[in-house]
Amino acid sequence: MESIREATNNDKDQVYRLLIALEETDIDYKCFSDIYDANLLNPYVFYFVYEKEYAILGFISIHIQMLLHHTANIAEIQELIVDETIRNQGIGKRLFQKAIEVGEKSSCTQLEVCCNKKRISSHKFYQSQGMTNNHFKLCLSL
Repeated sequence: MESIREATNNDKDQVYRLLIALEETDIDYKCFSDIYDANLLNPYVFYFVYEKEYAILGFISIHIQMLLHHTANIAEIQELIVDETIRNQGIGKRLFQKAIEVGEKSSCTQLEVCCNKKRISSHKFYQSQGMTNNHFKLCLSL
């Protein structure tokens, strides 16, 4: 059996495993856990998992922001990951559709995503979903 459902606290360890794979580095578990728990309670953050036979094999987080320069609500995908063993089976598209649904229910006028420059296949995926690359994101480590 498979489903896409809202994430719960019980999914935390499996989501952590997926995010380590996405970021290709270790992530401090205590910090991750604190943020995960807080965001589960945040009404502007939405977590969904793809579950198959009790294994979490996909995850998406969507954040809703009220932005002055848009004068509207904007939905932004912060993380979207599908386990590498089951990619290219339409699961990413299903998770992406959840982001659209959340955005529409939250009266958002736009869905955005930032994606690391090295993730070329992710860029192609988002473009295949109808997204366009018309922004730069610049970063400064603090």
